[in-house]
Amino acid sequence: MHLSLVFYVFLVRMAVGTLISLVPLWSIRAAERHLRFQSVFTLCLVAGSAALYLPALGGTHPEFPRGASAFFSLEGGMPGLLVLVGILCLAANLLFGTFRRRAGRIVLTAAIVIGIGAVLGTARLADTSGSAGALVVLTIGGVLGGLLMASINDAMVLGHFFLMIPGLPVDALKKAGRFTAAVILARIVWLGLVLWQWDGAYDLLFGHELIWMSWRICFGLVGPLVLLLMVRDTVKLRNTQAATGLLYVAVGFALMGELAAVYLEMQTGIPV
Repeated sequence: MHLSLVFYVFLVRMAVGTLISLVPLWSIRAAERHLRFQSVFTLCLVAGSAALYLPALGGTHPEFPRGASAFFSLEGGMPGLLVLVGILCLAANLLFGTFRRRAGRIVLTAAIVIGIGAVLGTARLADTSGSAGALVVLTIGGVLGGLLMASINDAMVLGHFFLMIPGLPVDALKKAGRFTAAVILARIVWLGLVLWQWDGAYDLLFGHELIWMSWRICFGLVGPLVLLLMVRDTVKLRNTQAATGLLYVAVGFALMGELAAVYLEMQTGIPV
């Protein structure tokens, strides 16, 4: 398995997660500069992931299209959808910049829907069973994984904007924090369901892959959740700088945890 495959999958899912993380904030007018920044950040993520697609395939999945045809096909990993997401991100940035808020939200929604299709493409790279049910489970797990990393990063970036945007309400950071907490809890529940229902998952992940699985749980789930509880207390004191510092650490933890999760998924075909 190529390292570029792990980073390709990770970048695609984080890009889609970043767009979804903007939904709780897009009704707050003072946060529109944050939305514009994050849309450009997502554009960079999809550009990087699209560039990695062909190296990521390597010699695997010979049935998937290669070259330019890969970007004009709905077969395989569907990297062409990333190009559409990038264009929509640029359009959303311009629309919010010209105060066309309703149109900007519609464009972001379209980018999210198309982006989920790209996550489905990443699930195809991990699916070894060939069943539609497994593909759906892998796709849902992929969206949750990208959303966990992206929501923490989104909250951290938002913390910086309190130093730059006069009048940005603390409620924006509280809302981002609650959303992130819900995502982490959903990810924990999802992992529990996979270990319970996926045949052989527990024995494999806590047997041969015990070290990577322990890394994935400690850094990717437990660490961010504990740090988010600390962020909640600092936000109550309206100390956004301290909250942002804690979120920096949480981003680092989530990065290590989700990269491990993608590696395990590509290695075992199990959405962890």
